[in-house]
Amino acid sequence: MPVTTATTITEVFEGLQRQLAGNNLSLGPICTRVMLRTGVNLKDPRYDQNTDAALVAKVLAALADMGHAL
Repeated sequence: MPVTTATTITEVFEGLQRQLAGNNLSLGPICTRVMLRTGVNLKDPRYDQNTDAALVAKVLAALADMGHAL
């Protein structure tokens, strides 16, 4: 599994965008699934959630479970 240096939700979202390489059709459903599983909006994270290390780890784990390890 790749090692990530993402420390914010914004960095996770940017990494996901890079990984999908412009496949915007996949981005919406992935973001929706992450929101349902973690309560975090990847596209527009709340200020208090953006730098929460526990939530970043939870989002990364949810993405890894979906096959999008960053």
